[in-house]
Amino acid sequence: MSVNYDLYETPDLAKSGEEQPLHARVVLKGSYTAEEFVEQVTALQHMPHAQVVGIIEAISKELRHLLLKGFSVELGDIGYFSLSLSVDKKVKEAKELRSPSISLKDINFRVNRQFKKDIESGLELRRYHSPFRVKNPLPEEKCLQRLERFLKEHPCINRQDYALLVGKTKTQALQDINAFIEQGVLKKYGVGRSVVYIKV
Repeated sequence: MSVNYDLYETPDLAKSGEEQPLHARVVLKGSYTAEEFVEQVTALQHMPHAQVVGIIEAISKELRHLLLKGFSVELGDIGYFSLSLSVDKKVKEAKELRSPSISLKDINFRVNRQFKKDIESGLELRRYHSPFRVKNPLPEEKCLQRLERFLKEHPCINRQDYALLVGKTKTQALQDINAFIEQGVLKKYGVGRSVVYIKV
């Protein structure tokens, strides 16, 4: 089974006026919800549904527990989880530092080298002209129409899916999403890489 990709224009963020190189992005065939993933594992690995759900819940619970105790955690041959922190920008010297000035920045995931190699060795890429890719960005009204149609069939959307849906870069997609939040169309849910947007 192949992975589809398409070529996109790279935005000129520096506004240099020079032609930018194209970049490749995967054209998603869809996404799996947590329940659909469980069903897939149950069917293909011949494991009881309740057992798969229980294992995932146990891993999730123990992962949170160990991260909160300050450990990095290796999850099978998939990769490593760890926490990263941020410091309040107002703090200039260590002596000014107070606990409230430190907060969680993100939960990092570093993929295992062998897992990456396994994916790389089995990867078959196929050029695919995405029906959502357009040379000129869609106007906001058209983007909103596509978004509303998408949210009628799905409970939420992330930035990457929205970018593919309307044929925009991730930066342009985030600008649209922030505008929709200000307009009261969308609401942000989650943190870090798990952020999704739901209809208000």
